[in-house]
Parts: sequence; structure tokens; C-alpha cells
Amino acid sequence: MSDQSYEARLERAEYELYSRKIGRKKSHPLLFKLLRVLGFKVRPPHYAAPRFVFAFCTFYIAVLIAALLLFIQKDAETISLLSIAIKSVAVGLVFGLVMMLVNIESRKTHQLTSWEDI
Repeated sequence: MSDQSYEARLERAEYELYSRKIGRKKSHPLLFKLLRVLGFKVRPPHYAAPRFVFAFCTFYIAVLIAALLLFIQKDAETISLLSIAIKSVAVGLVFGLVMMLVNIESRKTHQLTSWEDI
């Protein structure tokens, strides 16, 4: 996809989200803005593929939970990295699944156009 095509679609998607009264905080999360600033061509979350939302949210939350658990246990005598990894991945999977379902429901509720058709 060319830069002009991506930018044009992004602009039309932003207009559609605005016209459907979807709040700016919901349609443009800070992390997605950061990824765009870094040069990644990410779609707004409402237009992302469900598996992308699942994978992204799972990875994001798993990393955050692992960092939190490591921080909490930094003064412990023994730290079980396997336990931290299992817990963080489990929480990430649940969160990713929930966010994927929320995204699908939101897309249906607001009757948004698919990214390919926008």
C-alpha cells in the first residue's frame, strides 16, 4: 500500500469515526499514535483485523504484566521467571481476547466501513 493510499484511507477513517461520534480517545489510542510517529502504518483500532488486535493487546499487556511482576518481586530472594512468564502470558491472552471481542462488537454497533472499502 502506498503512502498516499494509506494517508487517504486514514483520513477517511478518521472522518467516519468522527461522524459516528466515536470519541477521540477510543479511536486514536496513544500507543497507536506513537506507532504512526515511528513510521508504522497501523490502522485505527476500529479498522484493524481482529487477529491483529488480539496479538497486539496480548503482547502489550503480557510485557506490562511481566515488568510489573518483576518490579514487585525485585527484593525477593528467588524470582521464578517461568512463573512470571506463564502468568503474564495468561493475563495477556485473556485481555487480548476481551479486546478483540470488544473491537468486533464496537465495529458492528457503529456500522463502520471495512478498511478495504474506505
